[in-house]
Amino acid sequence: MPRLGHKKSRLGCRQCKARHVKCDELKPCSNCARHKVPCSLTNPDSQPSTDGSSGGRSAPTRPKQPATDDTVGKKSSTTSSPSFQIDYVLNPPTVSPGQGTSTSAASGDSSPASQPDQFPFLSRFLHRPEVIEADIWVLDLELMHHWSTEAYDGLSMRDDMRHAWRVEAPKHAVTHTFLMHELLAFSALHKVYQNLDQGPCYYACGIHHQDMAIRGIREKLHSVRPSEAAAILATSTLLTLTVFASTGFEAGCPLAVGSNSAVDDILNIFNLMQGMGNVLTIAHQFVMDSFLAPMLCDPQEDIPAQPLLQEIEQQLPALITFVEDKRDLDASERTAYLEAIANFRPALAIASPLKADNRELRFLFNWSLHLKPTFLTYTRQQRSGALVVLGYYATMFFAAEQYWYLRGWGDRLMRTCCNGVDESWAPAIQWPMSFLK
Repeated sequence: MPRLGHKKSRLGCRQCKARHVKCDELKPCSNCARHKVPCSLTNPDSQPSTDGSSGGRSAPTRPKQPATDDTVGKKSSTTSSPSFQIDYVLNPPTVSPGQGTSTSAASGDSSPASQPDQFPFLSRFLHRPEVIEADIWVLDLELMHHWSTEAYDGLSMRDDMRHAWRVEAPKHAVTHTFLMHELLAFSALHKVYQNLDQGPCYYACGIHHQDMAIRGIREKLHSVRPSEAAAILATSTLLTLTVFASTGFEAGCPLAVGSNSAVDDILNIFNLMQGMGNVLTIAHQFVMDSFLAPMLCDPQEDIPAQPLLQEIEQQLPALITFVEDKRDLDASERTAYLEAIANFRPALAIASPLKADNRELRFLFNWSLHLKPTFLTYTRQQRSGALVVLGYYATMFFAAEQYWYLRGWGDRLMRTCCNGVDESWAPAIQWPMSFLK
């Protein structure tokens, strides 16, 4: 007499019959799929294993262990390569780093996957064989929680924009996954700066999501649709900030990444900002009625002044005079420097009004948007005149240290500029150099 709740079957696969377990007769059956063995219901030529030591069961496989057990959790100065970190986060080991595999875990007979199915009434509703998946989604939930409780807070002092980033942006991200990836990237990199002990892990997750955001938004830039404009604007805004953050983190880990100079890094970001600036120009007309509308309007209340803006303006006449009077300067080079210096005026103008928020960011972003290719080429070549002009720009990074994603940029960029200037330009670099401690 068959057991209650257990339908007797004579059509089960040969593998289940050999192991004396109930077969659900799926093709392949759940037991064979779970144990990763051929099933006679789909492959009539397959034979059950006759290995007596394992009772016909195959031991479950385990993901490949990382080469270095104690990499994650160390301070950023000893981190391994980003590719290793990404692989570690997305494919973590089945045991904690530094621990050996226990005897019971290595034994096929004691593994849950190797035991007879005690709950066939559940197994028939599985859509695919059992696989080992990384719990990366748990980390993503942590990052989304961090976004809505802490990370968003560093984007604006205005209540309307804080609400837009904390509440509205995640809503839009549900249907625009490139924005979702960028929110998670920003959140992960914020946690890097909060907790350097776990920095490599969060950094790996952050640049993974940043990569996904870049791939996603790149597909949308060929033709900006009105329905996607707000999500594209939000993503491009955050992307510039996370690139500053990730590049800054990499600069502190020379063993983990390439050794770009600070000048090369900032020029790459200038290129990004100019490209994104073109996108923002296109998207601007579509977002006036979106959740980002407050971003395009000045706040209602006055914002505290930034004294450095006025100080830069006071220093420009002397710099202009120096460049104009330098006799050994090629005419085209002189013109390029004077044009770049002239770009400080509109950047100062957009950052100085009484109701202008994020004054430092306004200056840093606006100046780079209007730089011409000739000046960028001279800067890439690290010509002294270009480094002097860039040094004046770099002073604003020292005033922007409250933005976690810009920390360290002022000191790193200014030192590179000062070290690359020849003696004939030394008088012009004295004021920017005074910001170094």
